[in-house]
Amino acid sequence: MKKKSNKKLLYVSNLSWEHKDFNHVIKLIKKYGFNGIDIAPLQISNTWNKIEKKVNKLSDTLKKDNIHVNAVQGIFFKTNFHLFQNFTKKFDNIKKHILLNLKICKILNTNKIIIGSSNFRKKNKLNSDIANKIFIQFFKKIEPLLKRKKIYLCLETIPHQYNEDYIFDINHLLMLIKKINSKWVKINFDTSIYHFNKFDKNLFLKNIKNIQNIQITEKNFKYFTKPSKKNIQFSNLIKKNKKIDKVTLEILSKKTNLKNLEKSLYVFKKLIND
Repeated sequence: MKKKSNKKLLYVSNLSWEHKDFNHVIKLIKKYGFNGIDIAPLQISNTWNKIEKKVNKLSDTLKKDNIHVNAVQGIFFKTNFHLFQNFTKKFDNIKKHILLNLKICKILNTNKIIIGSSNFRKKNKLNSDIANKIFIQFFKKIEPLLKRKKIYLCLETIPHQYNEDYIFDINHLLMLIKKINSKWVKINFDTSIYHFNKFDKNLFLKNIKNIQNIQITEKNFKYFTKPSKKNIQFSNLIKKNKKIDKVTLEILSKKTNLKNLEKSLYVFKKLIND
């Protein structure tokens, strides 16, 4: 009997290039056998105004080239929403914005939204217990929307060193998710968790049932041309795990560097699937 393949579906975030260069990037995605992309909507537009029209146009391009969308990310970028600043008064506006992004998910045929966004959840000097109470209350209030639309909301830790002052410890995030208590609110496991800490496979393995999405990143979100030892260790860990079927490469680049992007895709594919 032929052994079942354990190859992963590979994705790359569109934060890795300027949208004007997407036609060139499509060729690289196809060349290296990536299944598709993660999409930050404001990579394809400067504003949230009329974003649906632009997403529909992008969707047509993706369908034509058989490129799939794994997740939507960056949904609070260039917004003035701050969770801990009178969210009860602004809840209707935040809810309206989340509904917009749920609609974007439907257009792009994906069932995941990733939320990191240090600015949206910036705690400043707010007492941590009060912040936790507000955080849990907020996500409990939007949970019915997720359930109705069958969309997973994936929360992530962000290291202190990247100006995060609230969720920088996965154990804290796990506590919040357990309190929210919804199958639709899970973890986006980003390997930035290892950028300033030693590699610990148990951070991943012991939390795997709460992990809905995985992104692999280099320190400072640089190109993946020379992956760190920690990312090599993590890649070897998920290669052996049959429960993991998808993984995304995330790079942050204000300008497209096709040479470095191509090498990154090549190295990522070799590391994960060869």
